[in-house]
Amino acid sequence: MAANYHTHKPHILDFSQYPGETPSDVEIEEYALGSHLFWGLWGIISEHVNDIDFDYKEYARQRFQQYWLMKPVLQRS
Repeated sequence: MAANYHTHKPHILDFSQYPGETPSDVEIEEYALGSHLFWGLWGIISEHVNDIDFDYKEYARQRFQQYWLMKPVLQRS
């Protein structure tokens, strides 16, 4: 939801495009938290195994950043 693959910088994520800025369903947001962790790890691994012109490290950094931003909010719920 936050990636736009039709730009020159598809690795730059725009989390303002993410639906549900104020989560109403905590369970779904917990899955999103897991997704950020998964795709962050994928980015780190992909940096070492793929030759595609894509900034995997920046993608991973943004995923982990979103993970750490969301985690405390969900823990309070």
